[in-house]
Amino acid sequence: MAQTTANHTQTVTGWAAREASGKTTPFTFRRRENGPKDVTIEILFCGMCHTDLHYINNDWGITMYPVVPGHEITGIISKVGSEVRNFKIGDRVGVGCLAATCLECEFCKGSQENYCDQVQFTYNGIFWDGSITYGGYSNMLVADHSLKGKKEWRDYFHG
Repeated sequence: MAQTTANHTQTVTGWAAREASGKTTPFTFRRRENGPKDVTIEILFCGMCHTDLHYINNDWGITMYPVVPGHEITGIISKVGSEVRNFKIGDRVGVGCLAATCLECEFCKGSQENYCDQVQFTYNGIFWDGSITYGGYSNMLVADHSLKGKKEWRDYFHG
């Protein structure tokens, strides 16, 4: 089982690389519970980006194993936090490489969240509670509601 904290109570299954062989294998870990501004997403599809391969193979020398890659995620919201107003259970959403930001700095307010000093990446990062973040090669994800895109897709393939 991967590094977790006390509020990581949701058991998740996914695919992880455990070393730089390029091979992923089944992996069970825990995700945090929804906070008041979070959504839980049942992941239906996750694209493979070349960045994922760089992390799996540790090409940049910064991978924290085990790594669950995936930052091109589509799915359905299965739970919403008490302060979330712009999403509801059943909404189709997409998630990119950011899981959370401060929402208060000049970059966040200027729609440049990727420059936020407190940015939390979807995977291979250290979350605010000290846990390691795991990506979309899994069956569910918890992320801040402000970083999701609501979509009216014909189907998930086109999302």
